[in-house]
Amino acid sequence: MGLLSRILLAPFTGPIDAAMWTLEKVQRVVEDEVTDDTPIKEELFRLQLSLDAGEIDDDEYLEREAAIMKRLRDVREWRERLGRSIAGGPVRVARAPDAADVGDADFGDIDESRATHDTE
Repeated sequence: MGLLSRILLAPFTGPIDAAMWTLEKVQRVVEDEVTDDTPIKEELFRLQLSLDAGEIDDDEYLEREAAIMKRLRDVREWRERLGRSIAGGPVRVARAPDAADVGDADFGDIDESRATHDTE
């Protein structure tokens, strides 16, 4: 009965389905625009080049860099809100090994017979 209902109701539901499809496409394009950080990264790169070329001073660079970084954080926030992946993923800093830890470290199976030793 589902197929027959769709066929009979197509003149009424067709325009609604078409409008919903169009709105979903528009939403996808808007989300892509909001979460695209490429233009912002390019602007940061051009700003760095301007500083390197001596076109701007350090104070102006810091001021403009802060604004650009805020925009990058906003894009990341939108990505998180929309459930999109974040390039690079979470940043994790590994703990530096202590000198005592290095001595106890397991370096796996090292075949010492194949290792080359320089004995002069």
